[in-house]
Amino acid sequence: MKSILKEYFVGGDTADAVLSIHELIQVGCEGSIERGAKAFEAATFMVMEMKKTEVTKLLTVLESCIQDSKIEKDAIVQGLNEPLDLLSDIEIDAPLARSHLSLIISELIKWSVVSFDVLLSAPEYFRTGGKAASFAIMILKKKNNEALSDDETVIVETLMTENDKKAYASAKIMFDAI
Repeated sequence: MKSILKEYFVGGDTADAVLSIHELIQVGCEGSIERGAKAFEAATFMVMEMKKTEVTKLLTVLESCIQDSKIEKDAIVQGLNEPLDLLSDIEIDAPLARSHLSLIISELIKWSVVSFDVLLSAPEYFRTGGKAASFAIMILKKKNNEALSDDETVIVETLMTENDKKAYASAKIMFDAI
């Protein structure tokens, strides 16, 4: 997957990248969800440490793969687990990692590939020590949300740690402050 993306970042041939990903994942064949999850995970890890232009290029390829059914939604959900779990560690060396991952997830939500509540099933370390509530708000703001819906409020409040609750009386106050 890394080689496919490196070639795409230089050459820019979206159709060729989608074809290569299709050959890698082989949707519909046994193990395609696992292969798709690992491919998505590898791509996500790769761009988390790059510039926003590469994230945008990944999103172009990913959108084409989704539209052409070259990767399954379940693979993407599964492929989010490790990047979320390791986000706090990655951002030590790659300060834009949190912003990049929130952009990826906000686009996946816009495309109806994942729902916002996917964060509730994220790995425990992310939910308890990974600033999950502020990350959720970052995703919503990238989606151009001006306010929290009732469902989003419940999700953000569920993700808020005790420290978050001490600093912000509610999810709405946290949303307005961040």
